[in-house]
Parts: sequence; C-alpha cells; structure tokens
Amino acid sequence: MIRSPLFYVLLENWKIFKPVIVASIFMAIIPFGSLAQSAETDFLNEVNVNGNRRTVTLVQTDQPPDIDGKLNDPAWAKAPVISNFTQVRPNEGHAPSERTEIRLIYDANFIYVGVRAFDSEPDKIIARIMQRDILLSSEDRIRLTFDTFLSQRNGYYFSMNARGARRDGLVDPNAGRGGYEADWDGIWYGKSRIDEEGWTAEVAIPTKTLNFNPANDSWGFNVERDIQRKNEKVRWSAPARNKRVTTMNDAGILKNLHGLKQGKGIDFIPFSNFRYKRDSVAGTSKFKLEPGFDFFYKITPAITAAFTLNTDFAEAEVDNRRVNLTRFPLFFDEKRAFFLQDATIFQFADINRSPLPFFSRRIGLNEDREEVDIIGGAKITGRVGRVNFGILSVQVDELNNIESKNLSVARATVNLFGESYMGIISTYGDPITNNNNFLYGFDFNYRDSDFRNTGQIVESNVYVMQTDSTGLEGDDYAFGAEFKYPNDKWNIGAEFEQIGENYNPALGFVSETGTRQYLSWQRRNWHPDNLDSISLEGFFRVRTRLDGSILDSEVWIPQLEFETLNQDELFITPIFYTEQLFEPFEIIDGVFVPTGKYHFNRFRTEMFFSEARKLGGSVFLELGDFFDGKRTEIIAQVGWRPSPHFNINAQYETNIVKLSQDEFTIRVVQIDFNFQFSPNLIWNITNQWDNDSNEFGVNSRIRWTINPGQDLFFVFNQGVDTSNNRWHPIETELSTKLAWTFRF
Repeated sequence: MIRSPLFYVLLENWKIFKPVIVASIFMAIIPFGSLAQSAETDFLNEVNVNGNRRTVTLVQTDQPPDIDGKLNDPAWAKAPVISNFTQVRPNEGHAPSERTEIRLIYDANFIYVGVRAFDSEPDKIIARIMQRDILLSSEDRIRLTFDTFLSQRNGYYFSMNARGARRDGLVDPNAGRGGYEADWDGIWYGKSRIDEEGWTAEVAIPTKTLNFNPANDSWGFNVERDIQRKNEKVRWSAPARNKRVTTMNDAGILKNLHGLKQGKGIDFIPFSNFRYKRDSVAGTSKFKLEPGFDFFYKITPAITAAFTLNTDFAEAEVDNRRVNLTRFPLFFDEKRAFFLQDATIFQFADINRSPLPFFSRRIGLNEDREEVDIIGGAKITGRVGRVNFGILSVQVDELNNIESKNLSVARATVNLFGESYMGIISTYGDPITNNNNFLYGFDFNYRDSDFRNTGQIVESNVYVMQTDSTGLEGDDYAFGAEFKYPNDKWNIGAEFEQIGENYNPALGFVSETGTRQYLSWQRRNWHPDNLDSISLEGFFRVRTRLDGSILDSEVWIPQLEFETLNQDELFITPIFYTEQLFEPFEIIDGVFVPTGKYHFNRFRTEMFFSEARKLGGSVFLELGDFFDGKRTEIIAQVGWRPSPHFNINAQYETNIVKLSQDEFTIRVVQIDFNFQFSPNLIWNITNQWDNDSNEFGVNSRIRWTINPGQDLFFVFNQGVDTSNNRWHPIETELSTKLAWTFRF
C-alpha cells in the first residue's frame, strides 16, 4: 500500500496541524453553504408550487389593528380564516369539541394574528398564569410556529394563554421534548381576554424581531390550541400524536408575504446596574454602579452579530438548592440571557449533559459557582444556505490566581437529507486553570419523520471528540452513537458512549472519565377509552471502566405509567442497581462508604396531580437498599393557584439514609411566592433551606416590563446561617437594573 509523504507529515505532527485543519474546515464549510443556496432555492420553489401542504394566502393591511385582545378592528374582517382544526388528543383524527378561528394579516412592519377560541363553557376556561416565559402546558393556550426560511427544521415559537401570559422560543429539532429552546426572548406584543363566547387574543410580531429572507414570499406556519379541562389538543397541520406543532417539515405554508421591512437590523440595549453587597462575616460592604450594553446587528437577514460590554447577570434567576448524595458533580442549567440567546446553535449531537463539549456555565462562574466578571464578548450566529454556524468569544476578568483570559467556541452544521445534518465544534480556553485547553468534535445526526411513508420517526447520531490539554497526553477521546425510534405506539432506543481517561472538556461538562456506557429502552403505549394512555417500559444501563470492569448498572423492569384524561399520572417501577466502588466514597462530610461491589434493589413510585386544578402537585417515593444499608427518598410538591394574580409552590425533600457506618437525614425545603399584578409586572420570592449547609436563602425578584424590550429589575438576596439554632446573616445583596432596547 502506497502512502503519500503528506500523510506521514500530518500523522507525525497532528498536534500542530490539528487546529489549522479544523479551522480550515470551519472556514470552508460556510462557502459550501453558498454553493448549496441554489439547490435550496429550487427546493423552496418546488414546495411553493407543487407541494401538498396546507396553505393560506395572507392579506396586507393599511389599517393595523389595535392590540387590545379584541377582534373588532376593520382589518380583521378582510383576513383569511383558519378553522379546519383536527384533534391530536385525546381522540386523534376526530373533530374538535370547540371551534377555533385564526386570522392572519400583515403590513411592512408586523405579522398580526387574531385568535377566536370559542368555548361553550367560558367560566371553565383554565387560565391562572400571567407571568412571562412560564411553562403554559396546564393552561388554555394557543401555540404558533413560523418557519421564516422555509427550512423545514428551524423557526420561531410563540404561545399565549387566555390571561395574556406569553412564552416564546427558537424551534430546533434537537431542543428536547418540546422541540424548541424557550430561553430566547423576542420583542413582540400580545393581549387576550375572556368573554361570553370563549376567549380571544391578538398578537403582533415585529418583522425586526425575526430573521427571514425578504426575497422569499412564503413561510412555514402551524398553530395549535389546548383546551385543558378536556385534555384536548387540536392542530391545523399534521394533527398526529407522533408530530408536534414544532415539527416544521409538516407545517402549512403562509403565502403572499411581500414588502416586509427589517430596518437597519440594529438593536442597541444599554443597561445600568446598581449593586450593594454586604458580607456580614467579613464585615465589608461594597457599592458598585456598572453601565454596559448589548449590541445586535443583522449582517444579513440570516446572520446576526452580538456584542456585550460589562455583561451583568443581576436579573438571572437563582438556582434551586440541591444536596448531592452521588459521586458525580451536579449539573445546573444555564439561566443567563446572553448565553441563552441562540443557544441551540451550539448544541452537539444529542448529548444532554455528559460528555458535553460546551457548557456555557463554565464562562463567568468558577468551580465554587462564584461570579467571574465578564469584561466583554462577541457572538455571530446565522445560516448561509444549508449551513448553520455560531462563534462565541468572551473575555473574562482575573479572579484569585486565575488570569484574565479568552474563552471561545465555534460550531457549524450542514443540513442534509431534508432533516439531517453533520457538524463540527471547537472550543478554546480553560476557565479554572491557567493552562491551555482545546476541544475538537464531529457529529452526524440522521432524522426521518416519515420513515418509508409510514408517518413514523427514526433518528440516529454518531459523534467523536478529542481534547488537547496541558499535561495530559493520550486517551483524550470521547465518542458515541445512538439510535431512536421515538414514536407514540413504540418508543425504542439504544446508546453507546466511551470517554477516555484524559478527556478534558474545560468548557464542557463530563460526569466521569475513563468509562464506557451501554443504554437501551423499550416503551409501548396504549390509549384506551377511559384513560389518556397506559405505558409499559423497560430500561437498561451499564457503565464500565475501559478495562471492562463494571462501575454501575441499573435495570427498570417493568415501569408502568398511567395517565388519566384529567392529566393525572402514576409511575410504578422496581429498580435493580449495581455499583462498584474502587475507592472509598465520602457521601457527606465525615461519612465514607467503603470500597466493594454493592447490589441493591429499590422501588419507585411517582404521582403527578394535574396543574390544571387550583390545587395540584406531585409525590415521589423511592426506597430500599442503598450500598450496605437503606435509603428512603421522599419529594413532595404542592402548587396552589387561587387566582391569576397569586400562586404559591412548596417543595419538601428528605433523604433518610442508614448505613453500617452512620445514619443521617438530609432535608431541603423550598417555598415560592409569585405575585402577578399583570403580564408585565411580576414579583417572585424564592425561599430555600437545607440542613446540610444549615443555610437559609431568600431571592426576591421584581420584573417590570414597561414595554416589550424595556425592563426594570429589582433583586434582593439574603443568606442566613441557621446552625446551632442561630439566625446570623451571612451575605446581603441588593441590585437594580434597567435595560432599554433601541431599534433601528
């Protein structure tokens, strides 16, 4: 076999050439998207002319409606009406029990949607939430999705309930169960009201909020309505349980969109934050006034650049308090707006937590979750033809012994085969040491939501990553593969992953290195007349060291699930665990579990009581063997929603552990008070305590949305030491932030 000298040069100098090669591929993949543009345009024309998808031709108005929740404006009389909805649940394919009418019109600056949701019993409409961005799955609501590039995969999501609560997001097929990333916050307007015929809503979406191609006059569109007391979901296009309103390749089409304006594509958001912080232990106080800004510029209709200076996260929601009784680090979701915007661009393969190549909470927070000042950052995200890409670079300040440094990530994917893609990712920087760290990865994801014209979904993906870290040589790979058949009747899947001993994603997240994992599940669903569903599931997982010795395993056989027509749920399953400790494990301070191989059998049951009621909640119980002793875990949660203006949620968690060495009980309590004065003025108070740290914490957060894009925050945090039956303040923090969006 003849090998070229170039092959040997690359092989022998892979560490040197690898960054150059990866960068070259990344830079070359974007022009490839331009070459693919003509092919995509041909595809769009085919859909518009020959497609059999549902369509509606929009009408342009010169008299925009007043967004007050009423449909009495003259413009609505000329609007096309969508009323041919079909049940998705509980009776797939049946006619809806209540009529729904959707009207759509537009002008150069807005897309307008009018909703008339008829209801024969308007006094029974469920609408107890007014807060922005809260999950509305227990409410009577309307859900809208727009595929502005007719890509059949990505788009925008908007939802509103009968009280005017709004939720939005970015549609992405890899965004999880809902099919959208809810942490995107767009500027849009909406009001709704309940009347004697049901409820109505008006929505106005500025064209400046959306990325789209002005040369294309057709968008993908779908709409869905939930009637909660009947557990009824109705949809306009693709009304099947296997599909979602966010499945854009099955969406209908809006036609005749002409003359839409995007302006100069500039959003300038100056902000100012005043913060007072007192450390009662050290006896110090600090006052800080920090101005800053975020700047967004649409380089093209499909490419957006973002810049931030003196980034501040004072308004970010507080993390829920958790006690860790495992050997693995806890994973806390990102809650900061700058990193959440366009976060789906940087998702890799179908990895939810470990081994994640990029985890944005590594930026601006150290190992102890202390804030590290972000001096500034830049981000470019968008699409060119079939290519989606994102580049994020942030400069963080020095803290303790860690130098000021740059932390960056680049990601690009190429759309293939209608719903599939292949992509690459690269990260640079180590936020917790002064060493260098690089990561490179490749993934291929296949998806077919109409496998062999059966309407069934098939998905699979493969990925490989390598890290290059100072002081670590060899065995620095992570790779895996997954197959899924995620359908309503049968949900089947299998996964494999391997993580090298020296795999070190400094800007990512990994639970444990030097492991292999095998995982599979099989789920069968039935839909009897007197229940929404009955499910039977088997689950198997085993993790080993790279030499094949078992680390841990778990088997769930069988798991039974029942869901009633009122959305109450019951889970029952036995669980069979194996765990082998190769070194003692400190489960809490001073208590060690000795090395050895442990087998323990446990029983789990969960009950969920529908949040559609004024009083709902859940109970989780798991008990049985635990290493060489016993453990009982109980989590009880209750939510009370007496009015749209006030609700309270309380959760109590206890772990009663009895081991041969010691016994202990861990308790965590959280109580949330939520005052909803209007959809634009919300006051949330979160109180948390646990007996492990013996600390009580309160987070009080007021958000006043003066107008969409213009927000004022008041945040108060107080930490208290409750050990030895004392009540001693630890840290007090008060901050005020005003952010104002200027659009051009």
